[in-house]
Amino acid sequence: MPDQNTSNLQDLRPEQSAVVHSVNDDDPGFLRYLESQGLVPGVEFTVIDYSPYDDNLKLKVSGKDEDLVLGASVTAQIQVEVKAQV
Repeated sequence: MPDQNTSNLQDLRPEQSAVVHSVNDDDPGFLRYLESQGLVPGVEFTVIDYSPYDDNLKLKVSGKDEDLVLGASVTAQIQVEVKAQV
C-alpha cells in the first residue's frame, strides 16, 4: 500500500523532480532492470518529457549521462516522493 507522502511515478509530468521511494513489484528480473537503469530507492530524478499518446516518461536520473524513457507498465510500479518546486 502506498505511503501517504508518496505518489506514483506515472502521475508526474515535466519539470517535476522526485526521489524513488519503493517499487510495487518483487520480480527479480524487473528489479534488476530498474537497478541497471539507476532507479533504486533514494535516487533523485527529474521528468523531462511526457508523451500523452503512450504515457511514456523521459527522465534525467541523477548520476546517469543518458536520459531514460519508461512506459506506463514500468512507471505504474514505482512509488516516489515528489520534491517541492522552487
